[in-house]
Amino acid sequence: MRRGGGGRGAAASPLACLLAALLLAGGGLALLGRASAEEPIPAAAAALRAAQRMELAEAVLKKAILAEGIPIEEELDPNRTGLVGPEWSPLTTTLGSLEAKRSVLNPNFAALMVRYFDEAGLEAGDAVALGASGSFPGLALAALCAARELGLEATTIASFGSSMYGATRPELTLPRMLRILAAAGVLPDSLAAVSPGGDADHGESALYDDARAVIARLAAESGVEFIDFDPPDLAASVARRMEIYRERAGARGAACFVNIGGASPNSGESPYTLAFPQGLVLDPPPIPGGAERGLVYEFAARGIPVVNLLNVRLLAERAGLPYDPVPLPRAGEGGVYRRSRPSRPLAAAALAASLAPLVAAGAARARRIRRERGERSAAR
Repeated sequence: MRRGGGGRGAAASPLACLLAALLLAGGGLALLGRASAEEPIPAAAAALRAAQRMELAEAVLKKAILAEGIPIEEELDPNRTGLVGPEWSPLTTTLGSLEAKRSVLNPNFAALMVRYFDEAGLEAGDAVALGASGSFPGLALAALCAARELGLEATTIASFGSSMYGATRPELTLPRMLRILAAAGVLPDSLAAVSPGGDADHGESALYDDARAVIARLAAESGVEFIDFDPPDLAASVARRMEIYRERAGARGAACFVNIGGASPNSGESPYTLAFPQGLVLDPPPIPGGAERGLVYEFAARGIPVVNLLNVRLLAERAGLPYDPVPLPRAGEGGVYRRSRPSRPLAAAALAASLAPLVAAGAARARRIRRERGERSAAR
């Protein structure tokens, strides 16, 4: 009877050992999470330079804003950057988050862009295709400052349309900001074309009857190609953008596409638009067909890395950057410059501890088998 009872206990022991191993492994992982060391990201030096360049870019723009008497509404723009636009204008296309518009003026978003470009494997001389609405001037500056510091060659196609509080001032559009910075030598002149923005990239406004006329005037002043189809033709707009990016990149082709905001040709107008992840995307979701899928999917379908920048709160949380900070952080501040590195000795100890019950169970089983064989031999 004792032998039978011992058999039942022995049969249960492998399961117990497996449970013990899983518990130890889970505890080890939790301990690793708390004990992970931090180290600088590989491109930390370039990231800091990019953030410092973005600080300079914002200072140059503010100087121009003050010189031209463009109002700074302190209730909307407590950091007094001058880069937060009014709620409504002929360029306003959709609702927008004021806090998000202020957050991306943190110069350390340029460091985040360096991190994305570095993780995408980009090297000096690579071509970057950048499509930006007017919604997030700060993100456009961040991407271009990062490209400048990494020696990347950016081609920008900018839309005049903007969600609320972005580049909604007709006297200070995103294309004009880029022209000011190019003239000051802060950034290379990357602007290749402009477009209306808004639904179907047509620039119409429910509140301003003259919106398209205002945009046509601004396009003429920009001095670059105006991508505009009347009636709207999203497929043609996407196709023309692809042609421009190809022409600028040459035989090497674009090594990365950056989408800033929600301009229809860039982010698309299909039901799959919202399924495209935020930040650096190296492994895209299933890729739909049709021109309404937008450039994020067009580039992803070609195996080209995409940086998708729209959900600012999510991007900031992931990168260790504050949301809607007052005052703005200085260059070099924030978790974006560091990454976690698990402790190797602790990882080895956790692995050994989790394997110990399985090793013990295996040894016990081997002893039991030897004993049973011995008993059978004696019985013969």
